[in-house]
Amino acid sequence: MASSSRAGTSGVTRKLVRLAVAVVLVAALYTGVWFYAASWLKDTLDRQLSASAQGMHSASCSNLSVRGFPFRIGLFCDAVGIDDRPTGLSASFGALRSAAQVYRPGHAVAELDGPAQVRVTPDLVFDADWDLLRASGTAWTNGLDRASVAYDGLKGRLNVPSEAVSLGVTAAHGEKHIRQSGGALDVAASFDALSLDLGDRVLPPLDVTADMTIADAATWISAEGPPAGAPLGANMELRRLSLDLGDGKVATLSGPLKVGDDGYLSGTLDLDIAGITVWRDRISEAFPEIAETAAQVAQVVEGLSKGGDRAVVKLNVQDGTVYLGLFPIAFIPPI
Repeated sequence: MASSSRAGTSGVTRKLVRLAVAVVLVAALYTGVWFYAASWLKDTLDRQLSASAQGMHSASCSNLSVRGFPFRIGLFCDAVGIDDRPTGLSASFGALRSAAQVYRPGHAVAELDGPAQVRVTPDLVFDADWDLLRASGTAWTNGLDRASVAYDGLKGRLNVPSEAVSLGVTAAHGEKHIRQSGGALDVAASFDALSLDLGDRVLPPLDVTADMTIADAATWISAEGPPAGAPLGANMELRRLSLDLGDGKVATLSGPLKVGDDGYLSGTLDLDIAGITVWRDRISEAFPEIAETAAQVAQVVEGLSKGGDRAVVKLNVQDGTVYLGLFPIAFIPPI
């Protein structure tokens, strides 16, 4: 019996040893594969970035490294830059940190630090900074399936001296989302406490949300990319564009729109507005040059609301001009 017991114990011990050896071998193999992949990725990106510096479209990533062992893999840069010479666009950003799970490489997350500066020839400059900016995306060999960006504490200013434009923007929080939806492209965005500084006046903060679908535009974020001239000729459904002043004073637009070949919008929109007099006063204060028009529009809308402070009216958009009935009330610049 003792001999049989010792044999049984010896058999269990051998199995445990084999299991331990197998675990060590698998761990060693995985470690080797991870560091090989990280080295290959870094070398490949270094070559591509160096090659791009000689071309018309270049990108830079200072002090590039690949980190995340054991279960993640991601790119890290001390600073990021892009330069698109044909369009005259260049941009610089702060540090980049990114990561993807080894078992889910098609889904990546990233954080980007400010400050940032975007420059477009001849003299457009946009400077921005933020407290936190996070992005995530899901992609595969056929391109991007969906992506999101969220940020806190945004502060920025757009300057175009040749056009005498200086526009400041702040937002407590913002988000942008895009995704393929069948053959269409869904786009959504929101801004909390968005405020604009026009130089001689600062508009009071408001919350903004937008949600739309662009028909036949899923390929815009795929490997195929957008067609030449996009978004010209695009058809879209504006599900909701909401401007919220607080205290229930909300204006919402919805309806179909088309971008003409010249970039002007056309379509029919439903305007649901609550707090007609408040909106009239806010617009008149912010833009005194159109105070008379704002008063006339508010009077017409109040008439349609039968004396109430809320109304739903139909707006027609023709080549960028917005009509309330037969009267033009606004103009939308070409896209």
